[in-house]
Amino acid sequence: MDSTGDVSGRAGSASGGPDGADGADGATGQTAAKVGVEPLGEHAAALLSTEHWSLLAARSLIWSEAQSRATVFLTVLSATTIALALLADATGFGDETLTVALAVLPVVLLLGIAAYVRLVQINAEEFQLVLAMNRLRRGYLDLEPGLERYLSTGYHDDQRGVFTTYMVERAGQRALWLHFLVNTPNIVATVDAALTAVIVVLGLQAADAPRIAAATAAATAFLLVWVALYLLQRETLRPFRHQSPRFPSPPDRH
Repeated sequence: MDSTGDVSGRAGSASGGPDGADGADGATGQTAAKVGVEPLGEHAAALLSTEHWSLLAARSLIWSEAQSRATVFLTVLSATTIALALLADATGFGDETLTVALAVLPVVLLLGIAAYVRLVQINAEEFQLVLAMNRLRRGYLDLEPGLERYLSTGYHDDQRGVFTTYMVERAGQRALWLHFLVNTPNIVATVDAALTAVIVVLGLQAADAPRIAAATAAATAFLLVWVALYLLQRETLRPFRHQSPRFPSPPDRH
């Protein structure tokens, strides 16, 4: 027996009347028949709504963690800078200050790099959650196709659908890299690169290196760390690379 036809028959009987009498259920049955899955039942709306709220709660938690990570790092860095300034004022920036700075600043840098990596992971998780919520909106449309004209957010689980949810039109690769320049992880990355340059200068100063050598080494270290961390943001797009969309966006007509 043709299983697709069987699904269509069950969907038609569940509607309780002609197609015109219940357009939403009829559309649901047709959608289910097309993709070869069971039609959505009477509890689908409540279950989809519950899952949607669960995803929203998870999204709120990861953004709270992102803010906490950045705040902790910048607070520790500020406290360390103030402490070193007081020590330098008391010792005339002698060997004691240099020794303490070279002992403490690498620890702060490690904290900053850890915060940056976690922020990149959080951005990837954010995309994953938005993809999941877009799928749920597609489920809402299967239940009530007439809702489509009221939705401003996306209901396709691919890159285009995600950026529709963010109200971003035509988000190409160039736009993504420009976005990476101004987001929170890149701010932390810039501070990490500057802190690396400071550590390099202090280390070369302790070794009595010429100023021009220290300045060149510091600039090189800044650029290397900043570029390496900036390129690491490609991991943010991992959800788009490692999964196939179930409900891809239609071809661009423009």
